[in-house]
Amino acid sequence: MSPIISTMALLALAATTTASDEQPIPVPGEVKVFKDWTVGCDNHGDCEAISLVFDVEKGFEEWGGPIIISRAAGVDDKLTVQAPLQVADIEGYRIVIDGKVVNSGKMVEQDDPIQIVGDNAKKLTIAIARGQKLEVQAANGDSLKKISLSGSTAALRYIDQQQKRTRTPTALIAKGRRSYRPVEKHFPVVSVQPWAPAQRIPATSEIVDLVENSPCKDSRFGLIEDQIFPLGQKDGRYRALVLMSCGSGAYNFSSAAYIGEIKGDEKEGASWAFRPATYDLQPSWGGEDRPPLLVNAQWDEDRQILSSFAKGRGIGDCGNSENYIWDGEKFRLIHANSMRECRGVIRWITTWRAEYKNIEGPIAQKEPESE
Repeated sequence: MSPIISTMALLALAATTTASDEQPIPVPGEVKVFKDWTVGCDNHGDCEAISLVFDVEKGFEEWGGPIIISRAAGVDDKLTVQAPLQVADIEGYRIVIDGKVVNSGKMVEQDDPIQIVGDNAKKLTIAIARGQKLEVQAANGDSLKKISLSGSTAALRYIDQQQKRTRTPTALIAKGRRSYRPVEKHFPVVSVQPWAPAQRIPATSEIVDLVENSPCKDSRFGLIEDQIFPLGQKDGRYRALVLMSCGSGAYNFSSAAYIGEIKGDEKEGASWAFRPATYDLQPSWGGEDRPPLLVNAQWDEDRQILSSFAKGRGIGDCGNSENYIWDGEKFRLIHANSMRECRGVIRWITTWRAEYKNIEGPIAQKEPESE
């Protein structure tokens, strides 16, 4: 376990680093809102349309959770309609749109107990686009959730556009006779070159100096936890990751990441030099007067993945999250989720996915598709 040091804390000198070889440039997809629906796609064209709470003043109870429509791009072409439920011990369901039963079936033992795929999913999706109100009922008629379909047509049309299905027979909304040519998807691959394992980290006194000279100095209050992790060694040089506490709120705790490096022995006068960590896509928090900020940061030492999870409010129904892999010089985005609207949905839309591989080994790994 790496030590956690509670201190008041320096920004020191910035060390010049050599950029890694050619790497993919992350361009996360955009998340849009159309009335009572939100929609977004990742960098491969896989898309999700999700229903939102339609009456915030009445709360979430009648709403009962979202309807989620997912469609894969390219040759995958998998269409799924899912529905999480807040009740248990119900065997069967039926979906009613504008008073007409359009789908029914058995519950499945998954996080989303209603799972509809294939032709049935396509028929239901088209009915959603044409309808006004949707209700999910138990087999005995009890109401499980009520969904506004206002905006669903626009959201599904957006998926057609992003997947280049418009005016083709595969489109959900904008159908036509134009040929659809599916494209094979290839994940961008981030090359990483981690240093050899080593446990050397800066002394507490050096972290105190770092904090005392940093832009975070005046933002530290309440519970303060600075975290220090070894990043390994190469050619007699040692590196460490410092997650410096840089402000907090009721449910978000901000950190600024610094990279420390040393060569030589402290007993002989060597000292750690620190620089702000760099990213191929800078975290959205922070500003001109402070380094980029990670929120509710987590560090996976084994995989060398740095995570940020920023909640727009306490229940976690809006915000953004990112996972960055350390490539040996900077942090590179390999997974991103986003949810713009604080309207009940705790399943955020994936906007970026990448694989990563050690350039000294043949194995490539991919981040999970959901957080």
